[in-house]
Amino acid sequence: MGASATVVNGLMGIIRNKWFAQHLEASGLGILAQVFSNQAWLGTAAGMGLGLPVARVIGAATAADDQPAARRTVWAAFTLLAMTGSVVVAGGLLFAAQISQALLGAAAYAGLIRISMIGVAGVAVQQTLVGLFAGRSDLRAPLTFSIVGGGISVLAMFLLVPRWGLQGGALAVAILFPAGCVGALAVHRRTYAPVLTPPRERALTPGLARSLLTVAGAGLLASLVEQGTFLTVRSHYVRANGIEANGFLQAGLSISQQVGSLFYAYLASYAFGKISGAPGAEGTRAYTRKHWTPIILPAAAALIAARLGATPLLHLLYSHRFDPAEPLMAWALVGEFGRIGLMTWALGSLPLGGARLWFPISLVFPVALAIAYALFAASGAGVLSMPKAYASAGLGAACVCGMVMSRRGVTLGARDIAVFAGGAAALILLAWGRVR
Repeated sequence: MGASATVVNGLMGIIRNKWFAQHLEASGLGILAQVFSNQAWLGTAAGMGLGLPVARVIGAATAADDQPAARRTVWAAFTLLAMTGSVVVAGGLLFAAQISQALLGAAAYAGLIRISMIGVAGVAVQQTLVGLFAGRSDLRAPLTFSIVGGGISVLAMFLLVPRWGLQGGALAVAILFPAGCVGALAVHRRTYAPVLTPPRERALTPGLARSLLTVAGAGLLASLVEQGTFLTVRSHYVRANGIEANGFLQAGLSISQQVGSLFYAYLASYAFGKISGAPGAEGTRAYTRKHWTPIILPAAAALIAARLGATPLLHLLYSHRFDPAEPLMAWALVGEFGRIGLMTWALGSLPLGGARLWFPISLVFPVALAIAYALFAASGAGVLSMPKAYASAGLGAACVCGMVMSRRGVTLGARDIAVFAGGAAALILLAWGRVR
């Protein structure tokens, strides 16, 4: 049930990518990929990472049957969102031309940036609602969000693309998030009516605002750094290799990340709760070793299968015009394998050592990505500079995370390390053998 929303999102994404590829081709997909990445980054900034503290407070209030505390927390979060969201959206509308120039090397796409501000507001609200749903341990509401928001978005896409071209595609994706929020709250209104009724007293107090933002700070900064690094690197990649190359890159990354999302869903929705209850370093090490091979082996098999079937997958999910994306996809799959290993090994970092352990680990991948991309771009790797950097950063971050966690007592056995090394070697050989 926890993975169902991820599966629905993946299916909706496949339909959207296929339609965009058929009607907007690689260049259109490359443009929209940058617009959507910027939408996600600005939406995350506007949301201020409030999902985590809201989930913690709602969970405690629900256990104590304290509805007033839950109501105050939700409305305090909404008040903060109204303030920050207004600033971010207004800035996006005002500086749309400059953002377009930075992302795509031309101010001509400012209209797409302005349309995406609808999505920015929706992303910000959605993150807080995710915290509300998680605090109630509600797996149905996120699924409803995915079905309603994704369904309306896909319907809008069929109606607006190719009639309105890029503007139609941007609008179809932008309305996904507000539509999903409204749909989830409408369908589950009886469940959430007590906390969504405005409180009589002022909801946002200095103390409550401080407690929410303190907890949110580390998670927000980590998300902004990772998304911002990715967006910056992709912006340089567009200017260096062209918009069409970015469309091929988007296809390769999208397929690899859809495979990885199945494993991330399990880790986030189930395994994190289990490992959070593990006693100390010994319990964290025991659980990490217990689920390492059952996760890494299927991940390697799924990614290798995707690599072997790359051409049919690209034809099925995009079109025959996306054949140039195959070598890019090959290296992206290597990086995805590294990221799965990274998340699996680092899963117990927050329960074990708090933000002081988790936060530095969360920065390893974006820092490694920026360094690796600079090196590959300078070496003349061309269109392969980004996917090779993604591969290097994924594997490198997993190794660094392993060293940090091992120093805290969370080590792997020789068989576990051999499984990871074997999967990485197989994927590297498959990628290298086709692009030499």
